[in-house]
Amino acid sequence: MKSKEKVLEKDITLLPGKGSKNSVKGPGSFYWHIFHKNQRVGRVYINKATKDSEEAYGVITIEINQKDRSRGIGSIAYKKACELSEYSEVLAEMRKTNKASRIAAERAGFQIKKDQKGGQLKMIWKKNRNEL
Repeated sequence: MKSKEKVLEKDITLLPGKGSKNSVKGPGSFYWHIFHKNQRVGRVYINKATKDSEEAYGVITIEINQKDRSRGIGSIAYKKACELSEYSEVLAEMRKTNKASRIAAERAGFQIKKDQKGGQLKMIWKKNRNEL
């Protein structure tokens, strides 16, 4: 079986989809189509969330087409979407058994949150992490 060719960051573009900024989820929600060169390869959402009196943060969901997985597209899309959003923190949640998503998120700068129970893995991305 031929290995899949990795993509370059410059070849991945996020184009706003219908509902960006003021989607069904409300103001502060974002939706992009993920393109590799001129081909749509998936989509990514960031929705607004708040907890108690804390500052709003984003919650990201990413979907890569089956045939386009394992090429590095996910990590590039995670990073670009977080940078394009208005949030200083973005949360990613996935099954603990989903190693590919965990690796893609880590490559994009997400870090595993401490003290987790259950089958879900929570990871956090912070803007300007190097300055904190």
